[in-house]
Amino acid sequence: MQFFTREKTVKIIRLILFLLCVVQDATGQLTYSVSEEVEPGTTVGNLAKNLNINLQELQSRMFQIVTGSKTKYFEVNLDTGLLYVNDRIDREVICPGTIKCIVNLEAIIHNPLKVYRVEINILDINDYSPLFRAESQSINIGENTLPGVKFPLLGAYDPDVGKNAIKTYKLSPNEHFSLTLHSGSEQSVSAELVLQKPLDREKQSVIQLLLTAVDGGTPPRSGTSEIIISVLDINDNPPAFSSSLYKARIYENVPPGTSLITLNATDVDEGLNSDIVYSFSKHEQEQILDIFYIDPQTGTITVKGNIDYEQNTAFEIRAEAHDKGQPPMAAHCKVLIEVIDVNDNSPEIIVKPLLNTVQENAKVGTAIALVEVHDKDGGQNGVVNCKIAGEVPFKLQTNYKNYYSLEVDGTLDRESASQYNVTIIATDEGSPPLSSTSVFAILVSDVNDNAPEFSQTEFNIHVKENSPVGSLIQTVTAFDADANENAHVTYSLMDGNSKGAPVSTMININSVTGSIYSLQAFNYEEVKTFQFRVLATDSGVPPLSNSVAINVFILDENDNSPGILPPYSDQGSVHTESIPYSAEVGYFVAKIRAVDADSGYNALISFHIAEPKGTNLFRIGTSTGEIRTKRRMSDNDLRTHPLVILVSDNGDPSLSSTVSVDVVVVENNGDIKTQFKERPLKEDQFSSLHLYLLIAIVSVSVIFLLSIFSLIALKCHRTDDSFGRYSTPAITAHPDGSWSYSKSTQQYDVCFSSDTLKSDVVVFPAGCPPLDADLISISEVDTFKQNQTLPKSEKDVTGQLTYSVSEEVEPGTAVGNLAKNLNINIQELQSPETQAINIAESTLPGVRFPLRGAYDADVGKNAIKTYKLSPNDHFSLTLHSGGEQSVSAELVLQKNLDREKQSDIKLLLTAVDGGSPPRSGTSEIVINVLDNNDNTPVFSNSLYKAQILENIPTGSLVITLNATDLDHGTNSEIVYSFSEDDQILEMFYIDSETGIITVKGNIDYEVNNAFEIRAEAHDKGQPPMAAHCKVLVEVIDVNDNSPEIIVKPLLNTVQENAKVSTAIALLEVHDKDGGQNGVVNCKIAGQVPFKLQTNYKNYYSLEVDGPLDRESASQYNVTIIATDEGNPPLSSTSVFAILVSDVNDNAPQFAKPELDVYLKENSPVGSLIQTVTAFDADANENAQVTYSLMDGNNKVAPVSTMININSVTGSIYSLQAFNYEDIKMFQFRVLATDSGVPPLSSSVAINVFILDENDNRPGILPPYSDQGSVHTESIPYSAEAGYFVAKIRAVDADSGYNALISFHIAEPKGTNLFRIGTSTGEIRTKRRMSDNDLRTHPLVILVSDNGDPSLSSTVSVDVVVVENNGDIKTQFKERPLKEDQFSSLHLYLLIAIVSVSVIFLLSIFSLIALKCHRTDDSFGRYSTPAITAHPDGSWSYSKSTQQYDVCFSSDTLKSDVVVFPAGCPPLDADLISISEVDTFKQNQTLPKSEKIRRFQLSKSCKLLLISMGELVIRGFVGESVDVNLQEKAEGLISESRSIFPFKLHCVDYKYYT
Repeated sequence: MQFFTREKTVKIIRLILFLLCVVQDATGQLTYSVSEEVEPGTTVGNLAKNLNINLQELQSRMFQIVTGSKTKYFEVNLDTGLLYVNDRIDREVICPGTIKCIVNLEAIIHNPLKVYRVEINILDINDYSPLFRAESQSINIGENTLPGVKFPLLGAYDPDVGKNAIKTYKLSPNEHFSLTLHSGSEQSVSAELVLQKPLDREKQSVIQLLLTAVDGGTPPRSGTSEIIISVLDINDNPPAFSSSLYKARIYENVPPGTSLITLNATDVDEGLNSDIVYSFSKHEQEQILDIFYIDPQTGTITVKGNIDYEQNTAFEIRAEAHDKGQPPMAAHCKVLIEVIDVNDNSPEIIVKPLLNTVQENAKVGTAIALVEVHDKDGGQNGVVNCKIAGEVPFKLQTNYKNYYSLEVDGTLDRESASQYNVTIIATDEGSPPLSSTSVFAILVSDVNDNAPEFSQTEFNIHVKENSPVGSLIQTVTAFDADANENAHVTYSLMDGNSKGAPVSTMININSVTGSIYSLQAFNYEEVKTFQFRVLATDSGVPPLSNSVAINVFILDENDNSPGILPPYSDQGSVHTESIPYSAEVGYFVAKIRAVDADSGYNALISFHIAEPKGTNLFRIGTSTGEIRTKRRMSDNDLRTHPLVILVSDNGDPSLSSTVSVDVVVVENNGDIKTQFKERPLKEDQFSSLHLYLLIAIVSVSVIFLLSIFSLIALKCHRTDDSFGRYSTPAITAHPDGSWSYSKSTQQYDVCFSSDTLKSDVVVFPAGCPPLDADLISISEVDTFKQNQTLPKSEKDVTGQLTYSVSEEVEPGTAVGNLAKNLNINIQELQSPETQAINIAESTLPGVRFPLRGAYDADVGKNAIKTYKLSPNDHFSLTLHSGGEQSVSAELVLQKNLDREKQSDIKLLLTAVDGGSPPRSGTSEIVINVLDNNDNTPVFSNSLYKAQILENIPTGSLVITLNATDLDHGTNSEIVYSFSEDDQILEMFYIDSETGIITVKGNIDYEVNNAFEIRAEAHDKGQPPMAAHCKVLVEVIDVNDNSPEIIVKPLLNTVQENAKVSTAIALLEVHDKDGGQNGVVNCKIAGQVPFKLQTNYKNYYSLEVDGPLDRESASQYNVTIIATDEGNPPLSSTSVFAILVSDVNDNAPQFAKPELDVYLKENSPVGSLIQTVTAFDADANENAQVTYSLMDGNNKVAPVSTMININSVTGSIYSLQAFNYEDIKMFQFRVLATDSGVPPLSSSVAINVFILDENDNRPGILPPYSDQGSVHTESIPYSAEAGYFVAKIRAVDADSGYNALISFHIAEPKGTNLFRIGTSTGEIRTKRRMSDNDLRTHPLVILVSDNGDPSLSSTVSVDVVVVENNGDIKTQFKERPLKEDQFSSLHLYLLIAIVSVSVIFLLSIFSLIALKCHRTDDSFGRYSTPAITAHPDGSWSYSKSTQQYDVCFSSDTLKSDVVVFPAGCPPLDADLISISEVDTFKQNQTLPKSEKIRRFQLSKSCKLLLISMGELVIRGFVGESVDVNLQEKAEGLISESRSIFPFKLHCVDYKYYT
């Protein structure tokens, strides 16, 4: 009924509007109505008629309509006055979301100006269908949701309004859900989904529905949205194991990570509820957790720790599988693991020493230590055999079973071996056998059986003469192989064969260190050698001694100066010798002879001239002492030449004597008698022969060194390679029962030593050896731990207990066992043990839960027999018996749990043993009932209401929602949220934790006067459950809207000469508020030449109100202020930019009235002289300036012939080159004219000044002005320094610095006779004349100006010296003769070459001989290993280490030899052979049936199976092979293409293919 009344009211309102559409408003407003989507051109109304305007005035008065939007939806026909639709009208675009849609127009007519308001109402049609924001919407609903719960749906949106809006929703038929509608207003209809029937995810996990929205239009339109309901799973199914009991068997000592068994459990739930996590039971023993590990994802149980059969023969593991649901549900199973025993315990060796040390003279049979051997294994695995490894002088003597004594078994020598590391090997008889070793260190103590020994039998000592008393001569040391006091040596002197004084007076010896010191200074000239002995005695009992001979040789020192022999032996006298003036070069003058009392190098004498130093007339032979002339005599030489001859020896330091000789030059040669025979001149100088000899020495030395280095490098390379070529093999067992011989050097590097003569490894084939054979093995660890069981003791006491304890015992010492003595169970001393079990309230009856069992140290009938449970309503007990010692219990759920009624249950579990009387122990079981998410949150109200003021600040409180949940934990934690509505999410925010709704966006009453919010509260359970409520928020209006100013321009620009009252724009002012808040007043801010003219209510025209000047202000920003009359009043401003257009009212203006321009002379034609610029304050064409020339006052030529100007840029260019000497300045004017109408102009004066350039050379003035001529000037020879010669004068036509002249002498350069004044040009002498100066001096004078660049001229002047002087004669000096002859240096160089060559050859021969010796020896050292058969059926690998030393190399990875046991290998097996180097080759497969020969041997023999196609053992092709075969068998030999003879101990034969 209400809906019908509303529709009727709307129709009446529309009728009234239609009747008034052609009625003019009293205030000048017209109202029309038109439907949306009408065709363009549709008539809306007759404006001319309704406004009472003549049709002829529409054009003449410029009638127009103005709209505020960019799109012009309406237009007027000026011929008919009709208002028609100009563009497509879409109401939903123009007025989205509003009930009433109004378009406002202004009709304007000029002369006079009138403005009319036109209002057009846009009517809605049903042109849009309802549309959902999403094609589908998803809802998640838990399968445990109760019927009646409502779920809000996402509504549809219809842009249409009124009856065309959405009116109802429809839901597709289904059995679970129905639809409930809510109508908030004409425009608001919402729907909710209501659950009618419980959901079951296992039956149907997804439900799809179709929601249809229908509007009220004719015909009605509709839209659909698919609803997808996902049924969420709850954790209501526990996991289930595929078996309740799993069994597995493992060997002890299996490596960690070995997989035992894989458990499998499944869960019919979905998602996390079905994800299985495997684990061991929380009640499981720590031993199980240390030994085993279960993968939580796969359920695979693997070995984690050490499995030891001796500790545990079996394991009983309780495993658990729980899902990841909330709360989790679990299943349990049992895993039985049986451990299979292996022989895994090596024997344990315990050595108990009897002696700390053993004397080296100990007798055979002396006991040193006791050895005890144990093996934890039993039976045959516990039988242990013990022996000593290696060759040592000790033995093990059996005392009784597993007890031995370690005794001396040979002679001991501490000097050979002071310590023995005896390796004791114990091997059990298990299969495979295990062994262990123990190294016992035996220290051998010393006895005094060695006398001191010197390193030499005789010592030669060299002592310098004159050495100071107490000098150390020598230190002798004797070594005693004994130890401690037996090795303490003292030294003493024994007299020698000295013929002089006793030795004890000459030297002394330190008895402790053996240092020998001198007791006197020795003189070489008196004694040259003497001999004595040193005695060394140890401190043993009895003491032992030894002596050594010492030979002392005195070394000469340079302590004697050379002695001069006659006739010059007189000290202090001057000797005279005469030579003729005509003596030639090398003339013999005299010979000085001298001797030195020292010997050796100290007596080697040399002669030198000491004074005068640097004489060039005489020289003396360095070694001969002959004085000879170096050159011929000259007139300038003196007549007497005093010489001082220095005679020096070659000592260090050198000693010398001097001889004075005066050499007198005489004219008569006959008066001079020479008693010495002249010898040819011999000069010591370096010649080309010396160079060749030095080159030969260096070459031979370099070749020798290179050869040595090459041989050393080659030797090192071959030595390193030998280590890689010979590697020691190892023996490895294979699964097929064979043994492989391999180097496998990636694991270790070992070098065999040459002192081992036994077989290293004994390899037994499968099924061997006999039970009583001894096997050797290597253990990785040498220490073992022995476990002992302490004996039990019981003491029953009744009544009073008495204990005794000593005083001062340590704290913590046990006094007695009260629990045992008082017959109290240990479990009863403490409070009962508690075990907790978590069980979900949704767990179904029948589910079992394992319990942690009790422990009883008793066995048999006294062990635990049963368990009992305290009475209760929910649980019972199930017992499981695994044996006499194993009883376990499980808890069984009998009745459903309800956490809301009882959240925890406490039970008491009692374990009872079978003793008499029976004993018992208790454990408290605490069952925590875990919550299931089975309760929906509940709001305190289904509808909340609130009021808020619009525009309240963000974060303001609106209302607080409150919802509660009966569940526990996360299932009761509430999360608040809004239903999906974009508008609500933008405007409001709800705190997810507290439910507080606050303002998030801007609340505007004019946009929304109320909000309908749908809120949701869901818990954090899995799946979550939710509740919904509605919140109505009413908005209270305040004066929050400022007036809105709309400016509609009429003119784009206003000319600066526009008249007052010229209309520029129309203004429309609006205020969204109503009443007094909507009354608006408008004004212009500031002083501007404009005003607002009121037309009618809220409509204004902006007009010119004063004169305009574009040059002063080209634009006005008019600020319009609109203020309403609200409380408090609000206002708004709008800035309207008015552009003033230009008129030509300004002439161009130059910056200065006159300009001065400077131009260099000789500037090229077309050079830029100046650029002039005139500014015009006008704009556009009125400011465009052109330039032209006006003639000036130039008297030379017209300005237009001299310069030119660019009419656009104002650039002035030269039309000729200007000469400063012709014209220095000229003047003209430039005229600037704009392009306005009429044009305006102005001019500027230009003064041009020509600048001088350096373009003229200096001019020479007479008398030197003739160009190219040479001028002559004369000066006297006696002219003093500064004598005037001539003066050069010059002028320069330039001016300023360019005319500044300077003078310089250009040629000859560097003359030191004449100079010229730089500024005066005067030529003068610098010094007096000399005989060496020329008679004529040609001078070139350079005259330069100061320009840039400088210009110059030259003048040539010859200065002639006038004077008569005699000729000057020049004397020349003779040069000494140079002779080439063989000197002593040549001889020394030749000796050096021969010596180096001989040493080089001897070294080469020695190295070759040494190499050959070592190579021959190496051939014997390296031999191939051999395989030997033993009587017990085993094969031994022997190194034969007397022949070779081999090191493992890391580059061999293949097996070398395969040795098969009896009856093996199969005939098609592959065999590997050894080659000489580290490369291997695989032989052909043994043939199965082709040419296989069988030989019956003469003795019981077995032949080693060998492939004959390739070489098996290096170096044995064509030779005989010794194979020890001592067992009855048949030999198989494959075919071969070569002859391979065998030499057998039992028979000799050859096999031929």
